[in-house]
Amino acid sequence: MANRLLRSPQYITATAPATTLSAKLVITIDGTVRYTLIKDVAAGAAALFEWAELARDYLDITFSNSYSTQPVFAIILDLTFYPQANAGGTAISTSQQTHNGFDGYGTFYEAANPEMSGTAFPAISNYSETTGGVKTYTMYAPKDVGIQIPSINAGTIIYNASGYNADSKVVEGVTINIVRVDCTKYTAAVGYTETNTNGFKVSFINKYGAIQSEFFTLKAVRDIKAKRQTYNSNIISSTGTYSINEHTKQNFNITATQSITLNSFYVPEFYSDVFSEMLLSEKVWVRFREKTTNDYITIPINIKTSNVIYKNSLNDRLIQFEFSFDMSFDYINNIR
Repeated sequence: MANRLLRSPQYITATAPATTLSAKLVITIDGTVRYTLIKDVAAGAAALFEWAELARDYLDITFSNSYSTQPVFAIILDLTFYPQANAGGTAISTSQQTHNGFDGYGTFYEAANPEMSGTAFPAISNYSETTGGVKTYTMYAPKDVGIQIPSINAGTIIYNASGYNADSKVVEGVTINIVRVDCTKYTAAVGYTETNTNGFKVSFINKYGAIQSEFFTLKAVRDIKAKRQTYNSNIISSTGTYSINEHTKQNFNITATQSITLNSFYVPEFYSDVFSEMLLSEKVWVRFREKTTNDYITIPINIKTSNVIYKNSLNDRLIQFEFSFDMSFDYINNIR
């Protein structure tokens, strides 16, 4: 059973035996048959089906700051050959594959049908690697918070909680170093009204299909933009007079969107890979204290930043990253 990454294409193929005229692929997800695909195929030719795009329709990850174990997304593929068109006649042969599906992706360099190791491992790219392949994992976080470190074990995503001020956490037999950083940018002492001593926590689905959280502890800027339409209103009265207090140009259909720009702490070179995964994530959330309610909230955001420069200490000395986000909703409540 393989751990397959469903944001990238996944293929199943087999050579059609003698007398074959058609092939049928049945896709079963979590015990329920979801798709049946049929195509013509000649004897001796390869029958090829791409199935990840269909399977991923049933994989939807949500997040509300609760790190629950993500259960196995089980996929069974049954590929059968038939002697007649449209899967007619008695089946000639059948082959079966079973997989665990994840909302992650492989890169071009990882070639076709990307998958993850079947051995348990930390599901983060926060590591430097020696020429011998030894990985040293390091995460950065403010003081006085616990962090959640995802791992893959037996096809399941598990979230491993660190201690409140812990400087390390063992995950799947691997030590993850946790570097604690001061976050004094967002306190009342420096005039910031939305007191938040932890900075802003941004969570995203990483390349392994796990929710990963990183903290932005330096400069933060929030803004709001409005769009409006106008029309000319007739304010003349029946007596031919008008009030100079009435609007001749009337506004309507006013909408507003909020944006936020965040800056990371100073990080090592390998964090270019971490923030590249954030850039390529389809779902991102931010957690902060909202001024109007004075409560911590976790809300969906869309990344506006379109590129990440791979930084190194030779060129950049101090390395940190800036991201711009749009709130994934209109500021004026218009949910109907």
